[in-house]
Amino acid sequence: MLGRSLVPLHPLHKAVLLCLVLAPFCAARASSHDWDYQESHSDSRDFAPGGTLHVRLSVGDLNIRRGDSNKIALHYTVKSRHERNVKEAHVDFDVHGNDASIEFHATSHSNTSFDVELEIPANTNLDVHAKVGDLTVEDIEGDKDLELGVGDVRVVRGNADYRLVQASSGIGDVSGDVRGNERGEVSGWLGKTLKYHGDGKYELRAHVGVGDITLERK
Repeated sequence: MLGRSLVPLHPLHKAVLLCLVLAPFCAARASSHDWDYQESHSDSRDFAPGGTLHVRLSVGDLNIRRGDSNKIALHYTVKSRHERNVKEAHVDFDVHGNDASIEFHATSHSNTSFDVELEIPANTNLDVHAKVGDLTVEDIEGDKDLELGVGDVRVVRGNADYRLVQASSGIGDVSGDVRGNERGEVSGWLGKTLKYHGDGKYELRAHVGVGDITLERK
């Protein structure tokens, strides 16, 4: 039997498909003002500069900024319309040498959200994957691999200069300074892609399915 040839999806069809896949998460995000129950928690772990932090989050806003100590300081608030969902939500926070991971877990289809604040050593590599929410990274040196399904990504550059920047949005805009007044090469129509090669030390890779990416100077 002859196989069927695959026909590439039109960009608009890709956009519709992506929105359908992420619809449950978008619904949870849209109803965030209806939270009836919430709890806040804090934790911290020793972590030497130069390591890598992995973060996994489904729904919620995540703010990562430079701390003033060799620790990862975590503060988060879990929110839901049902008390049981708040009680069952939990976070796995593990540090092994120069490698750390933080994973946020909630009951499936529970419309549960996490608002997260992280303070980390100035020189920390970041590997962040989130589904719905806004992601902000402020004044952190090191390599960055940032991926977000729906929401906006904002990276504020302090002293970090990049040798490579690859930032893209499936549906949305990509803009901002990558070094001084240099803005890199931006291309695309429905979504944008920014590429930049410089003489810095670090690499920044960022992608958002639906939303904007903004690169700023401090």
